[in-house]
Amino acid sequence: MLSPSPDSHIPEGGNRGPITTYMTIEQTFWSLHATLRTAESSSHSSNATLNAPENSSTCEIGFLYENRPRVEHQHRSPRHEGACRIAVTGLSPKVASGHYYTSRFTAGDMDFTFLDRSTDYGTFTEAHDADPQHRSA
Repeated sequence: MLSPSPDSHIPEGGNRGPITTYMTIEQTFWSLHATLRTAESSSHSSNATLNAPENSSTCEIGFLYENRPRVEHQHRSPRHEGACRIAVTGLSPKVASGHYYTSRFTAGDMDFTFLDRSTDYGTFTEAHDADPQHRSA
């Protein structure tokens, strides 16, 4: 869930939140990549880092990203860049939280709940349909 700050410069007609979002984090021995999807856009990390202090069970994921809105939203939400930090705790975290900042002068908080280990969701709709909190009866 993304919760934009009330001070964010969100254009008229923009989503002031909370905004349902799904994040996929893929890690290999050599790389770390994050993809965030909302109903209106997707963001892809251009670099990502892990910061895990020695003897701590908390890890922080930081990344820069480029956001690409769907064409229908580009008139009020142009392509932009941003940065975020997300904290996770434990070897198998079930929740994560953090914050983001964008080049559009928006910022906010992020709160995530673990869905599953799949990296096969190619769209917001696929992840949303797999989310038990949003499944239709």
